[in-house]
Amino acid sequence: MIDNGNFISRFIKNAEKTPDKIALQLPQMDGQTCLSEESISYAELSSLIAAYKALWQKKGWQAGDRVIVILKPSKELYAIAMSLFSLGIVAVFVDTGMGRKKIQMAIRDSNASAIISMKALIKLYWFVPALWPLQRFSIDGSGLGYSNIVEQVTEIIAEPKYNTRALTGIERSNTDHGLISFTSGSTGRPKGADRTHFSLIQQHLAIRDHWPDQIDDIDCPCFPVMVLHNLSCGMTTIMPKVDLAKPSQVNAEVVIAQLRQHKITRLSGAPAYIEALVNYLSQQKDGLNTVTEIKSIVVGGATVSKRLARAIKYAFPEADARIVYGSTEAEPISDVSIDEYLAEQKEGYLVGHVASQVDLLISNVNELDEQGKSITEKELLTHACKEGEVGEILVSGHHVLKQYIDNPTANRENKIPRENVAATKSVWHRTGDCGYQDPQGRLWLSGRIKDVIRIEGLILQPYPIEQALDQADAIRRAAIIHYQDQVYLFVQPNDEVAIKKNLFFKSINIICTEYLSPLGLNSIQYIEIASMPVDGRHNSKIDRPSLRALLAAKHNISSQQLVLKEF
Repeated sequence: MIDNGNFISRFIKNAEKTPDKIALQLPQMDGQTCLSEESISYAELSSLIAAYKALWQKKGWQAGDRVIVILKPSKELYAIAMSLFSLGIVAVFVDTGMGRKKIQMAIRDSNASAIISMKALIKLYWFVPALWPLQRFSIDGSGLGYSNIVEQVTEIIAEPKYNTRALTGIERSNTDHGLISFTSGSTGRPKGADRTHFSLIQQHLAIRDHWPDQIDDIDCPCFPVMVLHNLSCGMTTIMPKVDLAKPSQVNAEVVIAQLRQHKITRLSGAPAYIEALVNYLSQQKDGLNTVTEIKSIVVGGATVSKRLARAIKYAFPEADARIVYGSTEAEPISDVSIDEYLAEQKEGYLVGHVASQVDLLISNVNELDEQGKSITEKELLTHACKEGEVGEILVSGHHVLKQYIDNPTANRENKIPRENVAATKSVWHRTGDCGYQDPQGRLWLSGRIKDVIRIEGLILQPYPIEQALDQADAIRRAAIIHYQDQVYLFVQPNDEVAIKKNLFFKSINIICTEYLSPLGLNSIQYIEIASMPVDGRHNSKIDRPSLRALLAAKHNISSQQLVLKEF
């Protein structure tokens, strides 16, 4: 079973080995309020997966069919997803934080034949033309034009002829689709990342290599897709009591109580979520300002400030704390311990040692970009960067996704075919990130290609100056952008410190002078912002398109000229 190429095989092995072990404990959330919790053992989950598998077979669904699944973390979500895997049916996940217009684009581009979601979404299908041709199912009710899938699977279980025969998965090849996930960048159509069964397995193995697990580990991830990895490891997963659409607004007291109650050993999440937890802990007294049960913690999804890194080290003193760098298309790419990150004095964001599963290339590939032109590997290698030289980061590997589904334009722009390598490592994926490797071979991030500031032939990478500004006590978050031949600095002050100290502008000026004067800049436009806009998925990455939109709208924006070297 383990060698048949189906991603579900590892789960099946764990369910047979430890049937009574809790697989999942999941809260039902209304915003940041937990209404109830449900738990399910490996044996119970296996049985539920088998029932859903029987239902899909009764409906006549076949390997290769595509089914959209838009559900909050629940036993139904993971049972449905795994049952689809078992039959070779392709699960399609759509990021609902993209907004209605892009969600409709993703639904149309998915070429799905059915959708399974919540009643709150499905009942509005009359207003979403992309849903009209699909079979429509809800897990929490039925109505005109859609039916209740939970009732149907309950009927399957109740049938006299139904039995809980051993769960199996059909054989899958290296190129068979397993999961398609639609996420959106700042512009353009959403792209469907094609996760084959092979790439899902390879990603699982790569994560396990870089984040080893123990048989008695209990994980609390704020990344729902990590549950698939945990089920492949045989771990118990306890999902945090948080609204996953707004992780930065977590009720930290509730989640910290969860960690202590269940003796959680592993914790992961994006910086904004982890920051909320450590900020809460920092305010506690009487020995409650740390959580010593956590043995391993991973932070990913966005850059990590040194201020946050120090707070993590203090709040979780017994943990092997690490920063992981990766993306939807390639996870992991590299990682670094927080101790090593904090010990480094050099500018920029150190993301550490490249995963052994990754072939890494840094190249000035943007010099080759022409509208509609495909780039060859030979051209890419010709423009490869030397040690310490900044360029775009490209990766290849067995776990690196080879294509976007049914999207030749996105493939041409982001995937560069390789020659003379195994088919499972057949492309270089363009991450869109800029960075370099130091003499120790460690990877550093310096910005995004689309956010690099270019002035009169000179180039400024945004991350080093932003990192320096973020370390100032009076600053909570800073972003520097280039808009219509002008450099703008957006600053979200740490109000309490900024008010107490009259060094706010002086500290900003000193840092900006150091980084910007070499570009010949004598002044920049300074804008104070009450709250820095961030991405809707992790609430952690600066939303630079929103900042540019504010400038374009020219309302509710008050800027002032900051003359460098004034102090």
